[in-house]
Amino acid sequence: MRTEIRFWDSGNIRRSLWLDRHETLTRQGGIELSANVHEQNGESVIRASVANRSGAPVTLNEARFEIPTGFPPDAPAHFFKHGYQSWSGSRLATVGDLGRHPREDAPAIIRLAHQSESVRPPEMPEAATSELFTVLECAGRPERMLAGFIGAANQFGTVTVTSPERATGRLMLDGVTLGPGESRELEPLAILRSERSVAAMAARWAAMLGRAMDARASAPYQRGWCSWYHYFHGVTEEAVRANLRTLAAMRGDYPIDVVQIDDGFQSALGDWDSTNAKFPSGLERLADEIRRAGFTAGLWTAPFLASRESRLMRAHPDWFIMHDSGEPLRAGYNPNWSTIDDKFAYALDPSNPAFAEHLERLFERLSRKFGYTYLKLDFLYAAAAEGRRHARNLTRAETLRRGLEAIRRGAGDDAFILGCGCPLGQAVGIVDGMRIGEDVAPYWESSAPEMGVPGTAQALNAVIARSFMHRQLWLNDPDCLMLRAKETGLSDEERHSLAATIAVSGGMLLISDDASLLTRESATLFHAVAKIGAEIDRESRDEPPLAAEPAPGAASTLRILSKRLSDGSIHMVLNRGESVERIDAARLNSGAGLRCGVFELGNQEREAHGLLEIPPHAARLVRFRR
Repeated sequence: MRTEIRFWDSGNIRRSLWLDRHETLTRQGGIELSANVHEQNGESVIRASVANRSGAPVTLNEARFEIPTGFPPDAPAHFFKHGYQSWSGSRLATVGDLGRHPREDAPAIIRLAHQSESVRPPEMPEAATSELFTVLECAGRPERMLAGFIGAANQFGTVTVTSPERATGRLMLDGVTLGPGESRELEPLAILRSERSVAAMAARWAAMLGRAMDARASAPYQRGWCSWYHYFHGVTEEAVRANLRTLAAMRGDYPIDVVQIDDGFQSALGDWDSTNAKFPSGLERLADEIRRAGFTAGLWTAPFLASRESRLMRAHPDWFIMHDSGEPLRAGYNPNWSTIDDKFAYALDPSNPAFAEHLERLFERLSRKFGYTYLKLDFLYAAAAEGRRHARNLTRAETLRRGLEAIRRGAGDDAFILGCGCPLGQAVGIVDGMRIGEDVAPYWESSAPEMGVPGTAQALNAVIARSFMHRQLWLNDPDCLMLRAKETGLSDEERHSLAATIAVSGGMLLISDDASLLTRESATLFHAVAKIGAEIDRESRDEPPLAAEPAPGAASTLRILSKRLSDGSIHMVLNRGESVERIDAARLNSGAGLRCGVFELGNQEREAHGLLEIPPHAARLVRFRR
C-alpha cells in the first residue's frame, strides 16, 4: 500500500508526497502526510491526514492510495463499477477493457450529471473507474477484494481498476487551500477480503459507511402516490384533487400514506413556494386538503437548480456556481422548465452562506408552515458541479453536504427527506430515502442507458444491483410501481416484473397512475407487492436483500434478487432476455428441509418441480419455507 498527496506549493509548483505502508509519517518542504492502518477480522482501514507545517499556504489537489490486490496481472477479472448518483448505472465490468466509455463523447452536461468529475485523468479512464467503492473478483480465485471509502462528507472518492493486480483509490481535494498550521483529514479507505459474493461484500461496506456517517435508516416502510408518471409536467391542482378523492375512497384497496405532488406546480424553477396558473389555490391550501383526507402531504423540488425566469435568479445572480468567464453554470435542460427561450437550468451554490440561509428558510416554510413533511429533492448533483464557488476552501463534496444540511435544518428532524439524482455518499445521515436507479418508464428499454435516459429494464437492473443499500444507508426507493394496464407500452409480464422486483427489494412502494384507471387486478397486484415488500423490509434491518449469483448453468440474461427470511428465503428471478429461459428453482435453496414454491404476484403459490420456465421480460418468485 502506498499513500500519496498531490498539491501545489506556494511557488505554484506541482509536488507530491508519499509514504509506504510500513511508514506512518513523511514530510517534504513543510508538508506532512501521516497515515495509520487498523486491521481486524479481515478488514484493513487506512486513515490519513495532511498538515501544513510550513509558513505559506499550499493548494491541495488530490490524494491517492495504491492498493495491491494479490491477484495475478494476466488473469481474467471483473470489478463492480458503481455509479455516481441515483440514475447512474452499476454493473460488473471487465478489468482491462479500457476502450472509450460512451459518456466520454457525451456533452459536458451529461458528464457533469453522471461522474464525480467531468473529465477523468488519462491513467484513470471512465471505463475502469467506480464511484465510492468496488469489488474485484479474479477467475480461479475464491477470494474477492473490496476497496471502498467509508466516509464521503468531505471528499468525492473513486476506485480505478486498470489491471487485476492493482487498484487506485482517489480522493478529490478540489484545489482547497491549506494554510500554515492547518490540517485536513482524508476519508478513510477500507480494504476487505472474503470468499463471500460481490453483493454480500458490498452490503458489508454499506454497513461500515452507514455506521461511520450515522445513517438515517429507521423510518417506517413508505407507501404513497406520486403525480409524475401519469401527468408529468401537465399536472394540475384539479388532477391532484381528483386523485385525492379517489384514493381516499379506495383506501381499503390501496392503503397508502403519502400523496406527493411532483414537478409541474412551481411558478418557475427555483421558486418553490409559489405556484403557476394550474395551481391557483397555492401550496398551503392543497397540503391542508391532503392532510384532511388522511394522508401525509408530499412535495417535489429541485433545490439546487433555477431557471433564468425565476425570481431567485433575477434577484440573486451571485448565488450560482460560475464558469471562469463569470457565466452561471448549466446543470440541466428541459424544454418544460421555462417559458422563455433559455431552457437550461443553472447550478446553485450552497457554499454561499446567503443561499444556505435561503434554503433553510424555504424548507422551514414548505415543511413546518405549509405542512409538506415528505420532501422529494431532485437533481441534487447540481450542487457538486465543477466550477467557481463562493467559498473556495470547500470541496465540492462539502458544498453539496452543506446544502443538504441546510435543508434538513429547515425541514426539521421529523420530515421524511427523499434524495434523487443525488451523489450517494454525501447524503448518508441526512436523507431518509434515496432513489437508487434510473426512472421507470411506460416502456421497457432505455434508448441511452449510460446517459441516465429512463427505461424500466435499466431501472430494474439498478434496483437489483443496489439492493444491498436498503436499511444500511437509508430506505431504498426503487421508483414507482406502474399499475395501469391502459395508456402504457409495458406488457402485462413487464408490469409484473417491475412489481416483483420492487416487492423483493423491500424498498419504498409508490404508485403513480391516474387512480381512476386502476382496476381490481391493479388492487390485487398492489396488495401482493405491499405484503411481500413490508415483510422483506421488516427483516432487512440486519441484512438487506442481495443480488444473487445465477445458479450453475443458468442463462446470463437472468437476474436474481434474494432475501433470507426467518422461515426460509425468497428469490425473484427476472428474465431480461428475448427468449424463454429455464432455471432449476431448487438450486436457489440454501437450507435443508425447506419446501419450494413458485408463484407470480397476485397468484397462488404452487409447489415447484424440475425446471422453471420464465418468458422474456418476465419474473417469477421462488419461496422456500420450513
